[in-house]
Amino acid sequence: METGEKKTNIFVAEFKSVSRGIMVTDSMVKSAEVNIVQASSLCPGKYLTILEGKISALTSAGKIAEELGGRHLFSSFTVSGIDQRIIEAIGGDLAEASGDAIGIIEGPHMADLINSSDIALDSAEIDFLEYRLARGCGVNSFFIITGVLSAVNEAVGNASRFLGERGSLIAYRILPAPDRQVMKWMKSSLCKC
Repeated sequence: METGEKKTNIFVAEFKSVSRGIMVTDSMVKSAEVNIVQASSLCPGKYLTILEGKISALTSAGKIAEELGGRHLFSSFTVSGIDQRIIEAIGGDLAEASGDAIGIIEGPHMADLINSSDIALDSAEIDFLEYRLARGCGVNSFFIITGVLSAVNEAVGNASRFLGERGSLIAYRILPAPDRQVMKWMKSSLCKC
């Protein structure tokens, strides 16, 4: 992990309608100085938009989401001061497994999971192998980290403690020295659906 990592802000909106989600996302991007981190359909029939930018721009985007999303806006939240590497992981910029250890953390609430991943990065020198926000896995979200065993233990411990305190922890596991075959099949099963 590099020192002085860049911090950023995101706005997340989840819509109960794919068509409404696309329309509102287009309006948010046209009227606020934001960048799309992710904009995609979720299972089943929902739409997720994650925007990055200054808090003032994200606040404007949030107002548009509320006004135009109406009853189709399922949830929305802003997270400030998170590590830029989380944005990269959500966007698919992921590391290769180090072979020493992996940690898996699952939760049902995207805001809490994003915050817990920021805590994990602040805790130890780890990288993301996967970062999935309610896409292709029903309502649950998860992330998988890799690093030396002591770092993975520290990061998973702190992230899972945070989720547990918020009632947002489904499960967590640490695999020291995962077998090559398990890693091969795990990687092939992590589709981008």
